[in-house]
Amino acid sequence: FIGSLASCPVVIFWPAARSLPMGTMGSSDPPPGSVELFVCGRLCLLGEHSDWAGGFRSSNPDIEKGYTLVAGTNEGLRAIVSSLPDPDASGVLSMTSTTDTGERRTRTFDLRDPGSLLEEARAGGFWCHVAGTAHHMVTTFGAKIANARVGIDIDNHDTNLPVKKGLSSSAAVCVLVARAFSRVFDLGLTIRDEMDAAYHGERTTPSRCGRMDQACAFGPGRVSLLSFDGDDLDVTPIEDVGGPDGFHFVLADLGAGKDTVRILRDLQAAYPTASTDEYRRLHELLGSFNAKTCAAAVDAMARGDARELGEVYARAQAAFDERAGAVCPTQLGHLGSPKLRAVLTSSKMREFAWGGKGVGSQGDGTVQLLCRGEAGMAGCEEVLRRDFGLA
Repeated sequence: FIGSLASCPVVIFWPAARSLPMGTMGSSDPPPGSVELFVCGRLCLLGEHSDWAGGFRSSNPDIEKGYTLVAGTNEGLRAIVSSLPDPDASGVLSMTSTTDTGERRTRTFDLRDPGSLLEEARAGGFWCHVAGTAHHMVTTFGAKIANARVGIDIDNHDTNLPVKKGLSSSAAVCVLVARAFSRVFDLGLTIRDEMDAAYHGERTTPSRCGRMDQACAFGPGRVSLLSFDGDDLDVTPIEDVGGPDGFHFVLADLGAGKDTVRILRDLQAAYPTASTDEYRRLHELLGSFNAKTCAAAVDAMARGDARELGEVYARAQAAFDERAGAVCPTQLGHLGSPKLRAVLTSSKMREFAWGGKGVGSQGDGTVQLLCRGEAGMAGCEEVLRRDFGLA
């Protein structure tokens, strides 16, 4: 992939990211006895919401499997992780978080009190994802953590991943905490284990995420097709992407706002059984229509056909606006996401982009544009600045 990830507009991720060691990324050596970890964000190219929809197959097998096409970003969270050997720090998690705006906060959690961790997670708020994942770790690996007789310090000293923009910033925090616990307490978790821990951690919070978000654990630059069948997750790496010229993307923060919790609540009300025509059309959107859409996208990628991939994007967005917008009209569709619609229907933007769509839960958060080569990237960025004030 060749692309630019813009919070207004432009941070870049390049193919060279694929050579970075998964799970670590940093330019300086951490202090002795510590390890530096990097967890990237996750861009959903296609298939948003089908992850949790496919999860409902456990209770309704008539639901189609979910499929998502995802890529890791170069942007993410960097942290130095170390054990706290002082006896007074045993059973303590000390977490320092740095937001994408540079604000730093520190919080201490008592790992010997899982009830307080669960309460913190369920309450929502700034620390809920840390607390939720810590709760999962201590309730799952309690004996090993207790026997280590040390605490854990996580200093998330740098973050350049935009938050609340559909790039899995919350999941990245959960994966970071799970990975840090694995390193300090020698839990030996695989990447899939980390993803599972992060998923269960986030599910204790008000966020009703599916299993797609935790694909950020795979690392930057990785493109994968994920399938969701009840509690089962299958991962197919997409190795043949873009031909000799690659695909060129621009992502931009729309500078508006959306309510992800409301989006998930409204859409998930249609599951597991569709009781209305609108709900049945949503099932079809996230089921059979989405499966065909993702298959068409993988085929276009293998052939390096950017024009066709842009047409796949356009069809996917039109169907999503119509069917998901009918179920959550305050956040999605033409009425609920007017800024996203304005960008995607701009005649000037069409001169530089083959197609585009929303990101993450959709709504007026982030737009992704599949550009007409490098020149198209520059053109899209200029239109975003000049016509939409994203500068």
